Amino acid sequence: MKTDELRERYLRFFERHGHTIHPSDSLIPENDPSLLFTGAGMNQFKDMFLGKGNLPFKRATTAQKCLRTGDVERVGRTARHHTFFEMMGNFSFGDYFKAEAIPWAWEFVTKELKVPPDRLYVSVYKDDQEAFDIWEKKVGVAASRLSRLGEHDNFWPADAPSQGPNGPCGPCSEIYFDQGPSFSCGAPDCAVGCDCDRYVEFWNLVFTQFDRQKDGSLPPLPQKNIDTGLGLERCAALLQGAPSNFDIDLFAPLKAELEEILHVKYDLSHAERTARMRRILDHVRAVGFCIMDGALPSNEGRGYVVRKILRLAVRDGMALGCREPFLHRLIPTVGSVMKRPYPDLAKRSDTISRYVEAEEHRFLETLEQGDALLKKAVADARAANLTTFPGEEAFRLYDTYGIPLDMIEPFLAENRLALDRAGFDRAKRIQEETSRAGTAISRDIFSGGQIGQVKGSVPVTTFLGYEKAHSPAGILAILKGNRAIETAFEGDEVTVLLDQTPFYGESGGQQGDTGRFTAPGAEAEIIDTKRVEDYILHVAKVRKGSLKVGQNIEAAIDAARRSSLARSHSATHVLQAALRTILGSHVEQAGSLVAPDRLRFDFSHFAALSPEEVAKVEQYVNDRVCENAPKHVEELPLAEAKASGAISFFGEKYGAKVRVVTFGDFSKELCGGTHLSRVGSIGYFRITQETSIGSGIRRIEAVTGPEAVRRAGQTTALAGRAAASLNIPPERLPDRVGELLEEIKSLRAEIAKKKAEEARASAKSLADKAETVNGVKVVVARLDGMSMEDLLACSDPIKKMKEPYVCALGSAVEGKVNLLVCVAKTLVEKGLDAGALVREAAKTCGGGGGGRKDQAQAGGKDATKLDEALGQLKKTALAKLGMTS
Repeated sequence: MKTDELRERYLRFFERHGHTIHPSDSLIPENDPSLLFTGAGMNQFKDMFLGKGNLPFKRATTAQKCLRTGDVERVGRTARHHTFFEMMGNFSFGDYFKAEAIPWAWEFVTKELKVPPDRLYVSVYKDDQEAFDIWEKKVGVAASRLSRLGEHDNFWPADAPSQGPNGPCGPCSEIYFDQGPSFSCGAPDCAVGCDCDRYVEFWNLVFTQFDRQKDGSLPPLPQKNIDTGLGLERCAALLQGAPSNFDIDLFAPLKAELEEILHVKYDLSHAERTARMRRILDHVRAVGFCIMDGALPSNEGRGYVVRKILRLAVRDGMALGCREPFLHRLIPTVGSVMKRPYPDLAKRSDTISRYVEAEEHRFLETLEQGDALLKKAVADARAANLTTFPGEEAFRLYDTYGIPLDMIEPFLAENRLALDRAGFDRAKRIQEETSRAGTAISRDIFSGGQIGQVKGSVPVTTFLGYEKAHSPAGILAILKGNRAIETAFEGDEVTVLLDQTPFYGESGGQQGDTGRFTAPGAEAEIIDTKRVEDYILHVAKVRKGSLKVGQNIEAAIDAARRSSLARSHSATHVLQAALRTILGSHVEQAGSLVAPDRLRFDFSHFAALSPEEVAKVEQYVNDRVCENAPKHVEELPLAEAKASGAISFFGEKYGAKVRVVTFGDFSKELCGGTHLSRVGSIGYFRITQETSIGSGIRRIEAVTGPEAVRRAGQTTALAGRAAASLNIPPERLPDRVGELLEEIKSLRAEIAKKKAEEARASAKSLADKAETVNGVKVVVARLDGMSMEDLLACSDPIKKMKEPYVCALGSAVEGKVNLLVCVAKTLVEKGLDAGALVREAAKTCGGGGGGRKDQAQAGGKDATKLDEALGQLKKTALAKLGMTS
């Protein structure tokens, strides 16, 4: 059975049993700070499990994209570990329970998938007699095929009865497939629950029925839930008789493409090669889906995880002989293979490939610097007289820069340094635990935060702001911090939830509205408005009287500020149209800020815009402003909206119905923000800055309306003043500036030439005046105003002398110090070390440095100590040689 068919059969089976097929959630959990990535099918249903959700069903089934990195080191080395995978699930929110969930699972496996019952085994929690009885008496599974396991294996969360966390929990039951004796570890007690490959667990049924208390007691929940998880790739491997998850049909096209790129064969008889190729296959899927959902490679948070996964795959490619970017070439194949359940990945594969390629180039450049980074770290360790290289530093080089341990350890040995392996392992363990925590289910997963205090008791907010700037409303809840209160008094700052509101809550990059609440004897200033799921939260400062739950108030936004926000927001839509027209259709929004006085637009593009391109983009927007096209808004089903050509935001999660905002024939986007009725009301558009904010991401900052006009006037005035100072008309400014720059360039060249001549003269003079001490030429001189490059030039004639030499040159430049020490190799053999000498001198001047034993340089912050440093340096050098001057 093909994997696509398995996924479809699962969803349709549970649909026939009254479940709603719900879309996969994004890999980036919405409004859930407890998770970096979605790691389970139940994540998006937390509120439903708590009885606080607003979804219109009690039964659901999903195919959920998941990412887990806690066991990343095992990916590729085992048959079934992944970072990215799909989890099939069926869920009940206070509806059916064990009596239905268990027979349905057995029916699907044995009837729908036609798995022979004699290949199946089942485990239950040791104290869950109810589940045991259903399996044995209702389903008909023989007791000899049922195993009772403890709380670590068959309870969710694991070990919850004895260790917590407090809150919803429950026993679970797992279905295993017996691959046969040939897969056994051979141990006499090999059975269900063994870590070997004979008994493969592929479906976990969780019965959430208890509410653990602080004293460890497990009283029943008022609402019992079902949460199941069937690993799609794992089940497909069992059905297809594949030796591993990586040998199922989903991976076959990727595997063939990888073999062609790397010019190596996927061969199970070569364990190390197989592990590396499997890891690449897994990681390229993970990276592709993460970027599709908006997690771009970076140095922090989710982006750091994506960058690490990508770099691990690149390193595997290098170990297999590939020395150039290759991972991006696999992205279109990932998109093609996964296009049936995830069509957006195929549509965006070109853009995603560009992101991946840019990141690969960045990493390869970092690796080229790896040798220098490692050498510097080793030099610093030796300068500090260490005999053991810090494990934390080794891990930083490994984790941040991708320098493998098998490159670090030999280099340390060459430099007579041992590796603090315990420190390395400790740093690695901490990082892995952090990563595992970010993608595992949080122990506080059911804590609701601020909005959790009112969910379930307060209905979602009705938004009136598309049509109205003010409206009557009733106060449903008041929150102070995370605590619900009945009354807010004058001076209090609180969060207020209304039944309906004209206030727009911050989302989609658009800042929230401000304004006022008024009622007889009461007034509150609304200083911000947030949106959390479907709740609109008004951040209010009570200025007069009090606000009370149940009170009726008049809610009015700052209409002038809203108008400015609409101007900025509509301008971002026209700006995106301009960028896609001028730069290409690969441009996609990657973030935005819509403020009343400015806008910021982040987008995918892989080179800086030229001044000509910036001018064209600005002109395009202003041309559309002059055309003054009207706005058209409609609500459509998501699939229909996308089919109509509406552009969606990279990584954004959309509901079943979406709002489509269209301007003329040039802009159509999915958008919930507020907009102008016509493009002409933007007035004027002006770009203030274009920059890079990350690999493959550019940022344009701009202003509109009166602020744009003010900026234009300011620029015109500045140009006029500059032209007047040069006694030329403003239109001549670019040419005249170019001429002046050429003149400056020519003058600088002349100055550099003169300085070089002076340096050569100084160098000859130093060599001629060198002091001879016991056959050693000693040069110690202060040459103020010289750069390090100048000092190096001065040292050249000295280094050409036949006699052994010690040369120490110092220079004060604008209060800072440059120091250079050179030592003849014959003196190095006698124990003289230029690096040690220059470091000691630099300390005197409040600086530091280092280098080779025969030549080293340093800098300092205190030029007043330069003479002292040079004197001490000479004294130390001669003392090392057993001489005095």
